[in-house]
Amino acid sequence: MSNQMPRLMIYGATGYTARLATDHAQAHALPLILAGRTRATISHLSVSLEIPYRVFDLADHRTVVSALKEAETKVLLNCAGPFASTAPPLIAACIDAGGVHYLDISAELGTYQVAADRSDDAKAAGVMLLPGCGGSVAMLGCLAGHALRRIENPTQIDIALRIAGPMSRGSIVSAAQGSMAGAAALQRRGGELVPWRSMETAEEEASSGLFDFDDGEGVVSCFPVTLPDLFTIWKSTGVASIRTYACIAASGNVGFPEENNNNHMLPDGPSAEERKANPYHAAVVATGPDGSVGRAVLHTVNGYTFTAMASVEAARRVLEGEVIAGLQTPAILFGNGFVETIAGSRLVDLHASATLS
Repeated sequence: MSNQMPRLMIYGATGYTARLATDHAQAHALPLILAGRTRATISHLSVSLEIPYRVFDLADHRTVVSALKEAETKVLLNCAGPFASTAPPLIAACIDAGGVHYLDISAELGTYQVAADRSDDAKAAGVMLLPGCGGSVAMLGCLAGHALRRIENPTQIDIALRIAGPMSRGSIVSAAQGSMAGAAALQRRGGELVPWRSMETAEEEASSGLFDFDDGEGVVSCFPVTLPDLFTIWKSTGVASIRTYACIAASGNVGFPEENNNNHMLPDGPSAEERKANPYHAAVVATGPDGSVGRAVLHTVNGYTFTAMASVEAARRVLEGEVIAGLQTPAILFGNGFVETIAGSRLVDLHASATLS
């Protein structure tokens, strides 16, 4: 039996957000091992950072399970997108390896249903599944829970993310998979996921949401998007009707991406200066059955900085034993205050002065 300290494995370690997460993990002296499928790039990064590594392809289940066991992995942080391809085999391997808790930073709604489908298997194996431990799922889940404190028996949650700054190449590829494609946006209504566009009439409902992000810009119009929060906020709160929106900050220098053949020519992601200059904001409107409204906002750091910091903080806490077997969300596991443990993040209650159109 090895006496080696159980490790945090970061899979997809050469990706943009994974490298940011690795920097944060090293700063917190977490026991790390890097992993990926391409030896040349992983080994180069391993040498430069002086962190051990493993190389394995996800096509061979037994190889993945063996790699997790041999590396004394306790927590796997999956940073390799598209997550539709990587989440199912890595979740399966964590369950079969026994005692390896699965975390990821996916923004793809479909992968959360995959995790839900394997939740009972994970419970039986004593394994926790915590997809979305960074990014919008941690941000918006905590924000929604915070706002619901003021509403009895809430019936509707409308929540929006104000995005700023350039996007990483990986985010563009993931978004092009359809996870945030406005034309195909979904909402949750009566507990079910349904499209904004009526399939019978081909007409769109009134879909422009008006939100005040408390950032000095006043009330702004946001467009509907399909975010994984349609699943995770529903799981965390039980509210059956949820709509998710996004808007682009005027200074953000971003556009919503479309799939093209030139993604390989894009930069890895925003520079440190660009991230610092482009903080994110989020806003929520929670409505009760009597028409009462709870409004709150989140002011936080750039989304990439937040995701790296939050995913590492989540991994640290899981390494230290904060675990509930089966599928969890950051808000359920750590509480709504988790978002404010990330430096530069602040939850603020607002008066009900702005409403949705």
